[in-house]
Amino acid sequence: MPQVIPSRRRTRRDPDRTAAGESARDLRWGIAGLCAAIVLVIAISAVYICGTSPERTCTAEMTQAGAVRPGDDVRIAGIPVGKVKSLTLLADRVRMEFTVSERAFLGDRTTLDIRMLTVVGGYYVAVEPAGDKPLGSAVIPPERVIVPYNLTQAFQDAIQPVQRIDGDVLRQDLAAVGQSIGANPDSVRAAVGAAGDLVGVLDKQNAAISRTLSLADEYLNALNQNADVLARLLTTLGTLETIVQNNKVQVAQALRDLAAVLRDLTPLGRAWDESLKQRAQPLADAIPKLSELGGRLGALVDSLRGFEQRLLPLLPAGGGVSIDQSAATLAAVCVPVPGGGC
Repeated sequence: MPQVIPSRRRTRRDPDRTAAGESARDLRWGIAGLCAAIVLVIAISAVYICGTSPERTCTAEMTQAGAVRPGDDVRIAGIPVGKVKSLTLLADRVRMEFTVSERAFLGDRTTLDIRMLTVVGGYYVAVEPAGDKPLGSAVIPPERVIVPYNLTQAFQDAIQPVQRIDGDVLRQDLAAVGQSIGANPDSVRAAVGAAGDLVGVLDKQNAAISRTLSLADEYLNALNQNADVLARLLTTLGTLETIVQNNKVQVAQALRDLAAVLRDLTPLGRAWDESLKQRAQPLADAIPKLSELGGRLGALVDSLRGFEQRLLPLLPAGGGVSIDQSAATLAAVCVPVPGGGC
C-alpha cells in the first residue's frame, strides 16, 4: 500500500491581520507615552509648588497686617527662606502663617519685623532668630512682631507727651518771652536789621562773584579766539631759535678754525714778526668780538626759550589749535650745519 506523505502547505500572512496588530501596538505605545507625560507634568508641578527643600509652617500674631500680603518673602539676614502663606483675621488681631526652610533654626524668642522692600513699595518679613529652644509649633506673640509705623499709632503715641505738658509752666514761659520782647523792642529791631544787612552783603558778594565769572569767561573766549595767532607766534619763535642756534654753532666753529690757524702759524715766529703779523692782527682782534657775539647769541636763545615756556600755558587744553596743514608750506625749515643738528 503506497505511503501517503502529507504535503507541506505554505502559509501566507494575512495583510489585514498584520496591519491590525501594528495599529494595536502603536496604540499601546501612545497610551504609555501619554501616561508618562502626565506623570512628568504632575511631578514638575509638585516640585514647583512644594519646592525641593523641606519647609515647615510657623505662625505669628500681629495687631495689624502691616501691609504684608500672601506670597511676600520671608528672609533671614536678607536671604529668602520662605513665603507668607496666609493671613487670617481674628477678633482683635491678625494671624499670619509663613513657611521657613528646615535648615533655618528658629528659637523660642524669635522676632519678626515687617520691612519695606523698595522705596516705591513692597514689603517682606524679616526673621530674627533668638532663643536656645526650638520654636516648634508655638505662636509668635504680637509683642515680638514689629509692624511698620502708621499714622494711627503716631497719634496714639503723641497723646502721652502732650498729656505730660504743664499748661501753667507753658503759659508762664510764653508770658516771659512776651515781656522780654516788649521790654527790648530795639534788640529785636537790631536783630532783624542785622539779618537784613547780612542778606545785603551776601547779595553784593554774589553780584561781585558773578562779574568776576563773566570777566573770566570773556578772557577765556578772547584766548580761544586768538589761539591761532598764539600758535603762529610760537612757530615763529621756534624758527628764530633754530636760526640763532645755527649761527651760534657757526661762530663757535669759526673760533675753532681760527685757533687752529693761529696754532699752525706758531712755528713761523720770525716770519710772523716780519710779514705775517700785520695780516693776522685783524684776525686776532676779531676773536674777542666773535666770543662776545657767541655769548650774546646764547643769551638770546635762553630768552627765546623762556618766552616760549611762558606762552605755552596760554594755549587751550588738549594741545592747542588744530590747524589744517594740507595746503600749507612749512614756515620753519631746519638746515643742518657742521657741529649742530636739528
